[in-house]
Amino acid sequence: MKILPLMVALVALSTACCDCVEPKSEGLIVQENDYWTFVSMPDFLNVDTDYPQSGWEESLNYILSSINKEDPDFLLVPGDLLMGHWDGLEGNDSVNIHRYAKKYYSAWKNRLNAHGLPYYTAVGDHDIGDNPWDTEDKFNAVRHYKTAFRENMQMPDNGPEHMKGTAFWWKYRNVLFISLDVFEEGEGEQGRILPGVTGEQLSWLKNVLDKNRDVNHTIVMGHVPVLGPVRLWSSSGLMLNGGAESLLWKTLSEYQVDAYLCGEVHAVTCTDRKGVLQIAHGGLVGYNTMTSYLVVHVTEERLYLEIKEIPLKPYGEHLWQTKDNRPLENLSIDYERFKGGTKILGQAILDKSQGRNLNTRWGYFEERFATSNDRGVSVFRNDGNQNLTIACPN
Repeated sequence: MKILPLMVALVALSTACCDCVEPKSEGLIVQENDYWTFVSMPDFLNVDTDYPQSGWEESLNYILSSINKEDPDFLLVPGDLLMGHWDGLEGNDSVNIHRYAKKYYSAWKNRLNAHGLPYYTAVGDHDIGDNPWDTEDKFNAVRHYKTAFRENMQMPDNGPEHMKGTAFWWKYRNVLFISLDVFEEGEGEQGRILPGVTGEQLSWLKNVLDKNRDVNHTIVMGHVPVLGPVRLWSSSGLMLNGGAESLLWKTLSEYQVDAYLCGEVHAVTCTDRKGVLQIAHGGLVGYNTMTSYLVVHVTEERLYLEIKEIPLKPYGEHLWQTKDNRPLENLSIDYERFKGGTKILGQAILDKSQGRNLNTRWGYFEERFATSNDRGVSVFRNDGNQNLTIACPN
């Protein structure tokens, strides 16, 4: 149990210009006597690393120690734990996928366990080989990737029959959490995988929501955004097929889901539509100059939401990966940009004490930042904005 006195939650916004988010240090103060906390950080790490990883581990330790300071009961990672480019190499795809999965998932888990962070993870596109899936071999490799994810991550085994361990749910302190596998078979511009939640998985989702109507809050996570446009930073920008008109979003709205947490885009956009708050967040370590995470303080009637940024400075040559998508080999925290190394980019309170109200919206939770066509590139490219998050959003 964590106790804080009743206090005013926010301080005034200070901006450098009318359309900028000027990061700040002052956090939300929970207006309740009792609360608990979880943190969400998608796309961590989106790279195959050893543990410890030479050139990176000190900064990764800083990131995870920052999360630990939030005193979370657990960490959510909505997909893209690893690079996952293990098919199409010399030899048998199934053998290679399972061999590299054991090596790199083990390192990932050991790092989190060393920090004492319990975790729940959704499956991302890199965890199934990365898009596109436009050849027979790429499509056939997906089942091996999903099996490797299930066997190594050991998530709850209560999903639809064809997605055991990649779609699942759990309940904690009267809050329902659902993790979706948004990578379904279908035909689209990415080949034979079409991001969506349909058919058996949609029926399963509705059944879980229907049987848990008595919870205080419901949180759903999936790797790709549903609503757009959103900010993209070193991302292919996968989106859920159908967007706001998809059966998934209509279902989330119908069952009054509080929030949909997603990654993929390595940047921050918060969009509140049809009574559901989508929060796209996270970062791309080793490529971009920041990563972000969402802190949620939970009470019986409210969710206190904060997005925090850690400024990064990747440098040096490229870190080896199985294929040619490679981050830089060294990583440091950019203390020069933010004193203390961590700043707040957005705050809001989802208040359900009298209906549903998204109150005290500041920074990236403000409606003026709810959509964006901003695009950014990695630090080793010179054909675009390399500091997307600290620039003025559209």
